[in-house]
Amino acid sequence: MFRDRPRLLAMAALLAGTQAGMIALAPALVVQAEPGPPLMLAFIVLAVLGGTAWFAAIGPLERLPPGRTAIGAVLVFGAAMRLGWFGTPLILDSDALRYLWDGALVAHGIWPWAAPPAAGVPPALGEVGTALHAVLPFADLRSIYPGTAQIAFLLAHGLAPWDLLGLRLVMLGAEAVGVLLLAALLRRAGLPAMRAAIWWCCPLLPLVLTNAAHVDALLPPLLLGALLATLAGRGGLAGGLLGLAAGVKVWPLLLVPLLARWLPARARVPAAIAFALAAGVTLAPLLATATSTDAGLAVYAQRWLMNNAPLAWAQAVFGPGVGEALRPLLGLAGAIVALAVARQAPGEPAALLRGALIVGAATFYLSPAQFPWYAVWFLPFAAALGCRALLLPAVLLPLYYAVFPLHALDLDAVFAQGVAAIHLMGVLLMLGLAWIRQPGRR
Repeated sequence: MFRDRPRLLAMAALLAGTQAGMIALAPALVVQAEPGPPLMLAFIVLAVLGGTAWFAAIGPLERLPPGRTAIGAVLVFGAAMRLGWFGTPLILDSDALRYLWDGALVAHGIWPWAAPPAAGVPPALGEVGTALHAVLPFADLRSIYPGTAQIAFLLAHGLAPWDLLGLRLVMLGAEAVGVLLLAALLRRAGLPAMRAAIWWCCPLLPLVLTNAAHVDALLPPLLLGALLATLAGRGGLAGGLLGLAAGVKVWPLLLVPLLARWLPARARVPAAIAFALAAGVTLAPLLATATSTDAGLAVYAQRWLMNNAPLAWAQAVFGPGVGEALRPLLGLAGAIVALAVARQAPGEPAALLRGALIVGAATFYLSPAQFPWYAVWFLPFAAALGCRALLLPAVLLPLYYAVFPLHALDLDAVFAQGVAAIHLMGVLLMLGLAWIRQPGRR
């Protein structure tokens, strides 16, 4: 008899209840409705409570015997969490509206990086395009999304034109492929296979990848596939998948040294060729316009600051100019971490996962913007390794949504310098405790 069953069932019931509560609140949480602080507080409490239930279930989940019944129950539970969000409006987020716009442009043969939406509505987009244009976020900026992301937007438009349903189906498909690849990678590394359930049942994912349909959902299958191909010595496949991942968000470029180190010498040339082709095709159109004053990528790199308390503290003490000075240094620090991780000689497969986790988490915590959906960059690797400290952000990152009521109350500094610090402090505390408890330390 599985001794953790009562605890696991109780946590599943609590998690399901909090998800149902959040879904019930969703219609009142659209940005245009300007939800008040009490409603926002209820939403945040439900999100953190659900995350806490999931976090408490991590041990029982990874100890769950991987039989057909257990695997089926986990898959159904995770799918139900996501499907429950399918009929909801976008809540406290609007990025998916730009995805719909870009997908429609590509579907009509219009270059999505050519001009910002503020330049006007192309006649081919018709009345639906005009209506969407009126509510687009950052309409004065050219698209920030590289080629792989644009392919996903095009596919979504083909499935359900101008509709969130298409985006949600694409992201759900990516998540499903990702969890299967994670299970395969766990088997390859000799790690508990049910750790894939930790990822699949994480309650942050339905919120940011299903409701908000963030394109970061494409990263896990591409990155996990690249790691599997690396372990198999298939350089062309590893390089191609990593190049496509860079075409979703640019940061996977930092994983090039790690994968190159792990690939056998004979596989490095085909890996380099495949990577150069995939990354070149998907990134070149975006980079070609990066120097324009209205380029989304350039503006993001120069100005965005969200949910990063240390950078907010530095700006409060030394002035806004310190942010501009620190941004290139943070990028340099990320590159140094990537190179340092790649110096370690290849060993057991878990070490490759550990390297990817370090690079992904470092990229997140060095980024001036730390949105909850960016945690998708490293959470699959944390789940695979059972790293509690780097799974904790999935519990605490919903505190990000406090930015909305605090902004309405003219308390932006309280969020930037206080609330935004909580998830980082939690991670640092758990990492410190884990270090103290290491075998051999007194």
